[in-house]
Amino acid sequence: MAIVKVTEKGQVTLPVDLRKKLGITKDNYLVVEAEGEYLRLKKVSPEKPLEPEDPIWDLIGKGSSGTKDVSVRHDHYLAEGERKRWRSS
Repeated sequence: MAIVKVTEKGQVTLPVDLRKKLGITKDNYLVVEAEGEYLRLKKVSPEKPLEPEDPIWDLIGKGSSGTKDVSVRHDHYLAEGERKRWRSS
């Protein structure tokens, strides 16, 4: 068990051996949760990229709106849909 000091700003330094063991490096994020009188820290793991066998790939290209420029004018189409919804209410 390690003992660390809390600074005036509420900061603590994680012991180097624990950082190495958990692979915590500069700019990593930690989730902090309270459990009674204990604090639980958990490293936030970055999302892993999709694997080629991931089933989501089967869905790509299945739907079609007939509109060819959605990737370029995405915000325009969202705003247009909101205007139509607002006018109809």
